[in-house]
Amino acid sequence: MIKILVSGKSKGAGKTTLVEKIIKNLRGNIYVIKSSIHEKYKEFELIDDPDIILERNTDTYLFSKAGANKVFFLKSNKENLQEGINQKINKIMGYDYLIIEGNSIIDYLNFNLIFYLVREGGDTKESAEKCKTKADLIINFEDNSKIKFNNDRLSCLQAHVIGHSLNIPLFQLGKMMTQENIKVKNCQLGLF
Repeated sequence: MIKILVSGKSKGAGKTTLVEKIIKNLRGNIYVIKSSIHEKYKEFELIDDPDIILERNTDTYLFSKAGANKVFFLKSNKENLQEGINQKINKIMGYDYLIIEGNSIIDYLNFNLIFYLVREGGDTKESAEKCKTKADLIINFEDNSKIKFNNDRLSCLQAHVIGHSLNIPLFQLGKMMTQENIKVKNCQLGLF
């Protein structure tokens, strides 16, 4: 069960578009959580009601139409977030990939892979700075081919998930990693 965070600098950074792309590229049971963490919410809610999820012109609708097996909408303030994650999100089973779109949740879950999207303009959210620091990969929204590795090491699993998520052949991804001096750790074949 692999947890992926898709985060971004600001609203309109391309998070939803990237999540749709990842859903279409990955194989297996894909669950997606659209997170909205804001003080205006009084409690933790993890919504999977089809009437809400499939409401047209929403991110959750787009994720469903892209092929996600299950889509949730998470609404919470920060005060109730950890308890809600412990009681609800950590009990979600049956997925191969759990993709979460949002920034603020980064402090509350451990992710196998973190994507961060940048775009010219827009105000940078405070939570976005943490995501950028912890990101494994930084992607330029204007030119998706501009990918920056944010660490000098990636696990073999992370490399595979990046390749499959972004539809980059593993041989090509390996070349990109070599050019950037990115080392592979925890090789699944025991080679490194």
